[in-house]
Amino acid sequence: MNAFIRLRDDVRRFVLSREMLFLKIWSALVAFVGLMCIRANFGHNKHVSQFWVSIIIAIICAFFPIQGVSIILTIVLLINLVSLSPMVAVVALGLVVVGYLVCAYFRSKVTSNMVTVPICYSFGAPYVMSLGAGLMSNINELTSVVCGSVIAFYLHVIKDNTTAIVDETSDVSVLSLVQEQMLQNRMFWFFITAMVAMFLVVYMLRQSSINMSWMIANAAGVAVEFIIMLAGYLLTSQKGEIPGLILGNIIVFAVGFILNYFVLDLDYSRIEKVQFEDDDYYYYVTAVPKIRLAEEDKEVKKI
Repeated sequence: MNAFIRLRDDVRRFVLSREMLFLKIWSALVAFVGLMCIRANFGHNKHVSQFWVSIIIAIICAFFPIQGVSIILTIVLLINLVSLSPMVAVVALGLVVVGYLVCAYFRSKVTSNMVTVPICYSFGAPYVMSLGAGLMSNINELTSVVCGSVIAFYLHVIKDNTTAIVDETSDVSVLSLVQEQMLQNRMFWFFITAMVAMFLVVYMLRQSSINMSWMIANAAGVAVEFIIMLAGYLLTSQKGEIPGLILGNIIVFAVGFILNYFVLDLDYSRIEKVQFEDDDYYYYVTAVPKIRLAEEDKEVKKI
């Protein structure tokens, strides 16, 4: 066990000693993955969707914070959607603008969730962002997760109906797709409910005063989301989506375990009950110590 703790501490020290470098790598990686997802699903503009262009944009994004990367990815997406259909791009832009306004009203700081949730959705695991936000953020970030989920489902609908949108003889309109395949689609509401329920369960449990609260929050959040989505697939006769749901939830649980391993370092075997008082109150405090390993004293002898 000590070996794993020492490995984690070594990784932390290594990352912190090169924090700026890793932030640049992270921004470039998020940008590159996002550009590849756009290229694979909405690569309708041949100029922007070229592989070498994506590499150049990703390198430029390395010098931007993650919020700036999300704006650049949004611009690239809108350029591709304009090539598909101007109306599709207008609706997407409207959703993004409304999302930013809602996040600003509720003081959500991680607005990049509106981009990262659709990216994770394309991999079949959008719940990673709901779990991560519930573990790492405050309650305000629920708005960015919900807005990102709405945008992700809209892009999913557009992708599934690309052929009908391109076909000039088809009478399919973007507004009718939003009306019929989003607002009147029960799976859309099951998806939004699952994302919200997962965030709330994880957020409330990880703040509770129970042992192993993060791990319990991780397991409970995945279980609640899985039950809601499973019920949705069964009620809408989409049983073929269940294997992908199971695989996605395994990935989500693994990500939650990794976050718990690298971020939280509490030793629940040495919990202490502390009592003290002042002029007005008597306090009962539960203190959970952090895991700390004594540094090895290495003595070098010269012969």
